[in-house]
Amino acid sequence: MRSTRPNDARTVSLTPSQLDRVEGVLLAQAVGDVMGVPYEPGDVPLEGLPRLLGGGFGDYAPGEWSDDTQMSLYIAQVAATGADLSEDTALDKIARGWCRWVTVDGATDVGAQTREVIGAVAADAEAPGIAARMRAAAKALHARTGQTAGNGALMRNGIVGLTRLGNRRATAAAARAVAELTHADPLAGDSCVIQAEMIRANIMAPPWQGMPYFGANALAALDLIPTERRRYWHDLFDGGILDAAHCQEPPSGDGFTVHALGHATLAFTFANRVGNRSGAPMGRDRQEVARIWMEALLDRAVRASQDKDTIGAITGAIAGSYLGASALDPRWVAAVHGLPRRSDDAERTATDLRALARATASAGLSR
Repeated sequence: MRSTRPNDARTVSLTPSQLDRVEGVLLAQAVGDVMGVPYEPGDVPLEGLPRLLGGGFGDYAPGEWSDDTQMSLYIAQVAATGADLSEDTALDKIARGWCRWVTVDGATDVGAQTREVIGAVAADAEAPGIAARMRAAAKALHARTGQTAGNGALMRNGIVGLTRLGNRRATAAAARAVAELTHADPLAGDSCVIQAEMIRANIMAPPWQGMPYFGANALAALDLIPTERRRYWHDLFDGGILDAAHCQEPPSGDGFTVHALGHATLAFTFANRVGNRSGAPMGRDRQEVARIWMEALLDRAVRASQDKDTIGAITGAIAGSYLGASALDPRWVAAVHGLPRRSDDAERTATDLRALARATASAGLSR
């Protein structure tokens, strides 16, 4: 990151590599999402590399992203203004966007927990205090069921990692606040904090140097987790079911936010080991090698999971923050599209994802 002080006014800008990684968060999330869409119901066998088939639970068109990326873009539209996502003024806008998504904009394949919470408040969405009422609905659901640690908060969280690139605690606060709109279980918020910090740290680190993945480590984010749960997370990643030793056999039940995050982090270990065996060839162009790594990461994430579009999206956001948008196959980037529609009623495309990601990162640096 470069900074200058012309006329005593501080100007901060991101390097070209950092901007590529910023764009990579939403773009790789969308690509991972689209990769998983056709195979999640299990009716279509995943043979060879994933293909642009469409279908899935939302009856998507080829290249159309699912609810994972749809929800992210309602967050992104608010984040791109530089708003503080830990404050209710911004959270009200996000909550209203999600209500509009379900009632007007044509939401597809909405998760059961998310649909129940949004459905409890959508009729009154325009009244003041919608974020507080949505949080209350999420807490009420948790009080009734004790089961609100689904992966629905984590799937949409990647953009939050771009909101305050220079401030890890502000990033963590935003991740938890957005998660709590629909997911009251603190483990859901913890998962979002860890992923957002991994994304933030990857972008603020030096660029990838053509070697296996040595990006942000989930354990380095644990000081951002409340003290009473740090040991729980530490033991999962260090010797537990999310330890790198389990990359060949990630935990089952990835609808659970903890296991969903584990699938994403273990995909990196798996890709490293496969890449090391195959040589991730020294004489090749670095960009070509980056695409090999990206393909291996997303393919593994989708192949090893049950909730394939969601794990693809969660993994993609982290992978994009490390390898950048330029590591994605241009054919996939050109193909992705989906809701929410723009003001001209056109579906959004990769161009919109790039713009929203850049605007979010740039606005956050000036705060």
